Amino acid sequence: MNRFYVLIISIAFFNCNSKVDESKNNRFEKKTKENFKTVVKNQSEENSSIIYDTLVFTELMMGNMLDHKINESKDKIHFYKKFIKPSEVNQLQIVEEKNTKTEIKYLGELKDIDNQNSYKVITNFKIFGIGEMLSPRGKSEIAFIDNKNTIMTYDMGMPENLPNYIENNTLFFEVEKTKIGIVISGGLAPILCLPKIGCNE
Repeated sequence: MNRFYVLIISIAFFNCNSKVDESKNNRFEKKTKENFKTVVKNQSEENSSIIYDTLVFTELMMGNMLDHKINESKDKIHFYKKFIKPSEVNQLQIVEEKNTKTEIKYLGELKDIDNQNSYKVITNFKIFGIGEMLSPRGKSEIAFIDNKNTIMTYDMGMPENLPNYIENNTLFFEVEKTKIGIVISGGLAPILCLPKIGCNE
């Protein structure tokens, strides 16, 4: 009988814990998006060039979600590293395989606020179903590789959501004729939020 009670209490405890973890993740995402909306509102009203600094989310740069993001991306390090060629910055590198075409561009390097860490930035637009589908599908991704060989990738959806270049230590996108710049001063979060593009994981 005692074992039966112990079993019921254990199940209830684990269920509560999983709900707490899920609740924490939901709160993180909600808080990130709320902070993001505040930043965008304050900056986009001023001009058509928005500079977004990841320091806004410094307090959210740790924990299980960030660890999960890093673990989720780590298998891609070997694929992306071979495209990091300083002599080929901003040059399109094309990989063609059967029924797929991948367009890779190494944009260069971003430094953080204390110049101790830096991120090599690579864009990837992959088209699936070439030659066999009437309307091939595509996938766009940004990869950030730091100087400890930690990689984080973000699925950006459409190719027009990918960044175009790096200038003055700022990563620039262009959406609806608005230049959007990111300064990676506070590291990277599990969710990458951008004005006019939205939040991407």
